[in-house]
Amino acid sequence: MTTSLESKLVLSRRRWRMLALALLVAAAPAVKAQDADRDPPTRAARVVDVIGDAWLFDHDSREWTRLTRNQTVGEGDRVRTDDRGRVSLRVGSTTVWVDERSDLELSQLDEGQTLLQLDRGDLALRLRSAENAAETRVRTREGSAQAEREGLYRVEQLDRGSKVYVFQGRLRFDWARAASPVVVGTGEQVELWWPDGPRAERGPLYSDGFGDWVLAENREEGDRPVARYVSPEMTGAEDLDRYGRWETAPDYGAVWIPTTVVAVDWAPYRYGHWAWSRLWGWTWVDDAPWGFAPFHYGRWVNWGGRWCWAPGAYVHRPVYAPALVGWVGGGSVSVGISIGGGRTPPPRYGWYPLAPREVFVPAYHHSPRYETRVNDPRDLRDPVTVQRPHRYRDVPTAVSVLPATGGAIQPMPVVRGPDRKAEPGWVRPLPVAPGRGELAGALPAVPVRPVGADVQRPRERERDAATGWRSDNQLPVRRDPPNRGAEVTRPGVPVVAPQVQQQPQQPVRPAVEQPQRGTPENWGAQREQQRRDEMLQREQAQRAAQQRDAQQREIERQQQQREAQQRDQLQRDAQQRDMQQRREAFQQQQQQQQREMPQRREEPRVQIPQPQAQMPQQRGNDGPQRGRQDGVPARQDKPREREARPNERQQER
Repeated sequence: MTTSLESKLVLSRRRWRMLALALLVAAAPAVKAQDADRDPPTRAARVVDVIGDAWLFDHDSREWTRLTRNQTVGEGDRVRTDDRGRVSLRVGSTTVWVDERSDLELSQLDEGQTLLQLDRGDLALRLRSAENAAETRVRTREGSAQAEREGLYRVEQLDRGSKVYVFQGRLRFDWARAASPVVVGTGEQVELWWPDGPRAERGPLYSDGFGDWVLAENREEGDRPVARYVSPEMTGAEDLDRYGRWETAPDYGAVWIPTTVVAVDWAPYRYGHWAWSRLWGWTWVDDAPWGFAPFHYGRWVNWGGRWCWAPGAYVHRPVYAPALVGWVGGGSVSVGISIGGGRTPPPRYGWYPLAPREVFVPAYHHSPRYETRVNDPRDLRDPVTVQRPHRYRDVPTAVSVLPATGGAIQPMPVVRGPDRKAEPGWVRPLPVAPGRGELAGALPAVPVRPVGADVQRPRERERDAATGWRSDNQLPVRRDPPNRGAEVTRPGVPVVAPQVQQQPQQPVRPAVEQPQRGTPENWGAQREQQRRDEMLQREQAQRAAQQRDAQQREIERQQQQREAQQRDQLQRDAQQRDMQQRREAFQQQQQQQQREMPQRREEPRVQIPQPQAQMPQQRGNDGPQRGRQDGVPARQDKPREREARPNERQQER
């Protein structure tokens, strides 16, 4: 009886062990997935420029905060623009332009996927590589737009549907419902909506204010070359060559030196402000026009008496970091009144740039794999590098502090004396960055969007017709004459609607104003006046477009003439230089010959002693009668023989 009970207990224990092992094996992928979920995105978007008022939604405070240049926008963030407001974003080598009165959400922004949710308004995309085109999508209420190759595209969310424009490239629109996709090529625009099925109205490109602005920005931005030391997918790298130069440091490799720094006490992470991000915590927003890539990638070093940025090893898609700094914090805040030469209270928080081979420790949730990617793996494996104290932590000129609540950032105060060192005990190293509530108390208040900002308010400045704001109800202008022929319905393609809508139930175009209320007799006059106004606006817009085109052609012609003149001048200069070099060479040769001639005349002649003539000895008849003793005939006999030969010839004749 006892043996049976023991066997049952043994079997139950074995089963429990096997069950526990199975649970551990099954839970391992979930643990890995959970670690990956804790990691923040490795890519981020940069605010390149802001026109007017633009806002970023704060998920914690549920308020719209003002968007500024060089600010970071990440996955899940929402961007909104007011009337006469526009925003330019940059993600790696991709540029995104957002028009006024638009709502954009970055639903996904990480490795391998970029999804932009357009709830209202208009945006344009410049995709510079096939890799970015394959992983970038724009989603609207009707479906999603996917670029099939690099190019320049535009997507608009209307009241009744969506509209896509292709300035350059090829785009595919996939419906949200089951329907065949719509393909749009270069120079086309398609309006799509779903009343009782998929509808698509295709036509040539129209030009309006936002389209002209996008084309101008695209020409100005161009394809700026990126130095070979960094990847073009590093966000903000396109501004480095414009505002600095590259040099080679013996200990750090290639370093970038800014050439537009005007402040005497300038140091990295000093001229700018801190902004809170729900993904990365406190992120640095620099004031310099180039101030994005050097403050979120690489390290800073004071080399040769100046600050230089060392990007480190080349990585195709480097991992974004909010601010590569080390933090210091004061002891306790003194309360009381100091009289006379009392010591000022220490700053609450300060920071300094990390030097090369110093490890950055994120304050937000992350996995060990993420920490390996955001740092150089060689630095993490070196115990000396990990335990080494930071180089610039005790350098007052490198440490920036917040001396008072809402005050400006300034260098670390120093003790009076020749050493000018920070007083011991003023600062102590912090392991990670402070929390939101800890640092927010020392920062100035962040501007927020008023509650009634959605209501249209009278504008203080006049409207500029040339700017082409959508809030001015400007009508689009078509560059090329429209194709008024009916389109043929293709199999597998949504039905193409006619150009003129006869059904009164269909909503009208947003650019056409609704007739005002009144008697039916007045409606006809109002419609006629409205049509006349529209025709007049179209004619004016066409004339303005023609003038712009003529001016552009004239500018191009003048540019070509200047280039041709420059080429001719260069050729003439080269020919003149060649002739001048030849003349100089000829003159030098003549001068050399003239210097050598007198030397040849003055050289003394060397007299060769002549041998004394000896009387030939009388020999037999078998030897020569005249000549030298060795039997060689004398040279003087040859002329005589030559003189005898003509006489013999004359006698023969």
